[in-house]
Amino acid sequence: MRSRFQAPLRATPPPPPGVRPFRAGDVPALGPVMWDAYRGTPDEADVGDPGGAAREIRLALDGEYGTFLPAASFVAEDRGRPVGAALVTLYRGLPLLAFLFTAPSHSGNGLGQGLVRAAMHALAEQGHDTLTLAVTRRNRRARRLYEHLGFVEVA
Repeated sequence: MRSRFQAPLRATPPPPPGVRPFRAGDVPALGPVMWDAYRGTPDEADVGDPGGAAREIRLALDGEYGTFLPAASFVAEDRGRPVGAALVTLYRGLPLLAFLFTAPSHSGNGLGQGLVRAAMHALAEQGHDTLTLAVTRRNRRARRLYEHLGFVEVA
């Protein structure tokens, strides 16, 4: 079961160092990062395996969760390799944080916050005023992150 969250888009700083806009060439490297991030969490069953993670990313880019917004999607890098991503779509007229994930080796260092804030900054500059997302109710860690960033549960 998932909860729907949303946050108003306010002035936020631009992306921090190490966070850059998404590029199509990132896709092959992001599947394994997403799988590593989801493994052992309440969301593991959503992706199933490394191939499932890559499939979910392709579905997001291909419009399964709304029109993909590359200009509002970001990748975090460490030594030139992707270690996290925030992928944003336009779903039913509202920006949706379709996926947020960071490699376990880089979690707990504010990387997820930086990725979400980068997306929020880009969306605000594009004229949007709200960012939505769906989060598994049992994923307490993700829920805490989103609440810390100003998201509130709306459904």
